[in-house]
Amino acid sequence: RWLTLEVCREYQRGKCTRSEQECKFAHPPTHVEVNSGKVIACFDSLKVCSS
Repeated sequence: RWLTLEVCREYQRGKCTRSEQECKFAHPPTHVEVNSGKVIACFDSLKVCSS
């Protein structure tokens, strides 16, 4: 299944002070395509592994 996530505007400007875990918006790596301020992600990619 796929999910559309809004990308953090501050992150896009290089000014987000929150970590990826703290920010409610996506912080995609540079190789991920951003369209109209959104990214498409697989639900499995959002799972957080705890150790």
